[in-house]
Amino acid sequence: AVVSTQSTGGWTREDHILFKHITQQYPVDKFQRSTLCLEMLKLVMSDKTERELREHGEWTQLHEMFCEHRRSIKHMHRNALHKLVATAETDCRQQWVQLKEMREKANELLSQKEKTARIFEDLLRCRAEKLKKIKAEEKELAEYQERMNKERAELERRRAKQRKVEKEKIQVFREMKDEKEKEYQKRLEKMKEKEAARKKKTLAVGKKRVDYRHDLHEKKLEEQAAAEIQKQEEEERRKEQLDKLAATVAIDAPYDPARVLRDTEASTARMKESDYVGKFQLFRVVGYEDSAISGDMRVKVEKALRNAGLMNTDYGRHIMKNIAPPMEPRKDMVSTVFKNDNQTE
Repeated sequence: AVVSTQSTGGWTREDHILFKHITQQYPVDKFQRSTLCLEMLKLVMSDKTERELREHGEWTQLHEMFCEHRRSIKHMHRNALHKLVATAETDCRQQWVQLKEMREKANELLSQKEKTARIFEDLLRCRAEKLKKIKAEEKELAEYQERMNKERAELERRRAKQRKVEKEKIQVFREMKDEKEKEYQKRLEKMKEKEAARKKKTLAVGKKRVDYRHDLHEKKLEEQAAAEIQKQEEEERRKEQLDKLAATVAIDAPYDPARVLRDTEASTARMKESDYVGKFQLFRVVGYEDSAISGDMRVKVEKALRNAGLMNTDYGRHIMKNIAPPMEPRKDMVSTVFKNDNQTE
């Protein structure tokens, strides 16, 4: 009785229409449709509890089943009425045939007329009843159509109103978004101006430091040129002294070719000490920690030159070349292969 008499299940028409509109957005064969509908209904109709939403969903299903059942009953009623009329017509034809046979057999014209009149009256009565029922059905169908048109018009009016409200909200949101975008652009312009001023100041300071370093580099080149000249002079003096010393210690021995094949005193001593060769390290081998590497002045200067954009210039390479390591290199790391050639040149 509750399902047949109530059209909204105890809810307001607006809530019921909103409920149906949300549930109809998900196809019937969609995976987890009930869960998706329930989550969306919770978001949109936050004033309703989950139990109320579930109960209204069950009522909606029962109401739809009731409407479908009512339509099927009407359809069955129309089919039964058509069958009844067809049966009546068949019966009338059979009676007419029987009367005709009786007339042919009995040849009683009066009784045939009476029976024919009676049959005609029955047909008129059946026709009147049929017309009456058809008019009643047409009236009911017209009322139903009118009611559906009113409900459809009301639904369209509410949807138009809802669309108007949503458009107004969207317009307000767009205006707020445009205002925020303008504020953001203003802040961005201010930040760009501050950054440009800072870069200009940094470039001015960097130019002064580069000029200062260039002057120092020029001064150091002059000092190196003077030191190179002095070194060449000292090397020439040293070479003269070595020549004089070599003349004083020249070999003075008789001619003996067989002496080339004999062992020398040094080779004999090395052969006696061959047991000790390879048992002791000549030099202590150690590694480097990250703190020692980061504390190296060459690493710091290289980082500063790279930040200033001078690493790949002649000035930067010259500075890196003349920076001394924090410790003297090991003797086994220094090559003497080309030392004599350099002295000769």
